[in-house]
Amino acid sequence: MRRNKIIILIVFLATLLLMAIGYSLFATDFTIEGNAEITGEWDVRITNIKATQVPEGCSAGTPTFTENYISFSAKLNKPGDEIIYEVTIENLGTIDAKLQTILFTEEIGGIEEINYTTSELKQELNAGESTTFNIMVTYVKNTESIPSVKTKTLTGLIQYVQKEDA
Repeated sequence: MRRNKIIILIVFLATLLLMAIGYSLFATDFTIEGNAEITGEWDVRITNIKATQVPEGCSAGTPTFTENYISFSAKLNKPGDEIIYEVTIENLGTIDAKLQTILFTEEIGGIEEINYTTSELKQELNAGESTTFNIMVTYVKNTESIPSVKTKTLTGLIQYVQKEDA
């Protein structure tokens, strides 16, 4: 009886050994390795501002800009004078953009004799494209007297965001 137990145990262990060998022959290990990298670049910026129309006796100053800020100082001489600044925005990145926000606000308490107007901006600015728009500063023609306060400030916000694929 003891001999039968030993034989059964040996047969059992041999069976386990054969199963392990069989499993290893028919088992395959897979190693998966992945890497992802973002190669797109967001780079929508102001690249230029210049005065394109300056009437005689007026001064457009020296307009300046950084990639997200412009500054100018217009000096108008008489009613009807208008200085036009042309601003260039470029998409130097690889991601297409769309115009989300455009908001220009004239200073409260500034004089009514100075008007600011802007031309339309391009709604979509694909990678590699540029657009220009104008800011017009006008000394209103129908002014009867020179005001005591002689300045008015313009504050603007232009925001381009990532264009969504349709």
